[in-house]
Amino acid sequence: MTSARRRDQDVFGRALLDWAHGGTTHEVLERVDGFAQLGAGPEVYLSDYKGWPAAERATLRLLRGRVLDVGCGAGRVTLELQRRGYDVVGLDTSPLAVRAARVRGVKEVWCSPLEDLGPKIARFDALVLFGNNFGIFGTPRRARLVLSDLAASTKPSARIFVESTSAYYGGAPGFDRSYYRQNLQRGITPGQGRFRFRYEDLRGPWFNWLYVSPREMSDLLRGTGWRQSRVISAERSEPYVAVLEKD
Repeated sequence: MTSARRRDQDVFGRALLDWAHGGTTHEVLERVDGFAQLGAGPEVYLSDYKGWPAAERATLRLLRGRVLDVGCGAGRVTLELQRRGYDVVGLDTSPLAVRAARVRGVKEVWCSPLEDLGPKIARFDALVLFGNNFGIFGTPRRARLVLSDLAASTKPSARIFVESTSAYYGGAPGFDRSYYRQNLQRGITPGQGRFRFRYEDLRGPWFNWLYVSPREMSDLLRGTGWRQSRVISAERSEPYVAVLEKD
């Protein structure tokens, strides 16, 4: 096994594709300081509607028009929206995740970063970022930059349905009190972390991920052209979905 193989750049995509073909081995989420925990595996990432967080299930009735499922993975959300008759496109940066989504029956899925869609983004009425995918912005600064660009490039009536989990109540993977206190001491957002995936003998690259509370998200949105019109939540330790509309 070569070092390139051991440090595959699409490790989580490999896991998704294996799961799409019936695999059951879980991924491992490793934090940059050495902490590691077993990941959610196919039971969560390939879950049907009944296994979704309560906030995600409650959000579906609010969707209208053409939908872009951002960070679609193996198509968990896209497939349910297809089943319900929505005009939906899946989007993921991972080529292997895109393959997994197609294997599982997603009709239309694009392999691209959200920021690279250009004029295509104006075709959508709703952007869905479930699966804690507010985290894909990585840092507060990048979140503000990307959201500001989206405010300028999406249609005036577009809405974003974005999920996160507060880092303070034990529900955010890879976070505990000592870690978010370390972040505070370092002068960064408590829910900001740096992680990588391990799967079987593969190790992926490090990436930034961001968890925010509803209030932190609301503060971060100031000046981006978006506001929280509604927050759909259950228990404080569970994921919530914020509905973002144009200012």
